[in-house]
Amino acid sequence: MDIRDQLLQEHSKANTSLIVKYIGADAQKLDELMNCFFSEMYRVSQRAAMAVSHCFDAHPVLMEPYKLQMIDLLEEQTLKIALKRNIVRILQFMDVPESHEAQLFDRCLTYISDTKEAIAVKAFSMTVLLNICRKHPDLKIEVIPLIEESLKFSDSAGVQNRGRKILKNITEL
Repeated sequence: MDIRDQLLQEHSKANTSLIVKYIGADAQKLDELMNCFFSEMYRVSQRAAMAVSHCFDAHPVLMEPYKLQMIDLLEEQTLKIALKRNIVRILQFMDVPESHEAQLFDRCLTYISDTKEAIAVKAFSMTVLLNICRKHPDLKIEVIPLIEESLKFSDSAGVQNRGRKILKNITEL
């Protein structure tokens, strides 16, 4: 299967499942998918995003070689929401190298303070920030006020639920 061609055929759960099943635990096939994910062509990268997320769920260790590239991609100001959402979703379950913690910390702070940011990105960012604060508890003084502010101004159940859980956990650090 040519993964890029398959992605371009249709954007559906069925097609994503077909691709994820084809890749399985094969690192070379995953590399082909990741090349699509990091592609400059929006339609290809957008459609690859869902498959990348499902591949991570099935075989998280295979995603390790791409972690730093994903963190760096978050710095793109014009990053499309599908990529941003799936990258932050994956990073909430990964151990972030110390060399990239500050970069990711700052990016996630920006996401939760941006009133126009997608709900899922905000929620996943809160978890990433909690994970970093677990290693560096002194950083919680920057996170707590921003989450409290998000809770005041968001009527999203996702932000409210995640925010309250994160606040409870972060204050216990």
